[in-house]
Amino acid sequence: MSPETPPPHDHSPEAPRPRGDPQFGVEAQAAAERALARLSDPDQALRLLSHLHQSGAGFAAYLTLPDTDPAAENIGDRFAENYLDAWEQFAELRRDVLESLGWLDAVNKVRTEQGIPADHLRWNHAAVDKQIFDTYDTIHLDGWWHLFYK
Repeated sequence: MSPETPPPHDHSPEAPRPRGDPQFGVEAQAAAERALARLSDPDQALRLLSHLHQSGAGFAAYLTLPDTDPAAENIGDRFAENYLDAWEQFAELRRDVLESLGWLDAVNKVRTEQGIPADHLRWNHAAVDKQIFDTYDTIHLDGWWHLFYK
């Protein structure tokens, strides 16, 4: 393993990948290489490589955030505090955010209590998506959406 190339994931390429386990692809590798190129201290590079090996594509996505300092000693802790998860489809991310806010249950409760047919209510995806982008840092990397607290 060299500082230029992050360690490979231990997953076989044939196996289906569950949500939250994105493949370390070419965009993640490029993000890692850009971050490593900014470092002059070998210990910092080793720390970064260790976090890449441990946290994979999610950590590579974190490195692309403008306020991330790849030389920070606490970069692993900061990543762990701010990383939520990864989704292959934005619609899944949206659904999980709505669920975590309790909005899906609240709307279903009102709909059921009031006898409103399921096909009569629709989410305004553009408005919900704007709120997601305003509330969280989102990084689209190698076909996966990574979500971070701002």
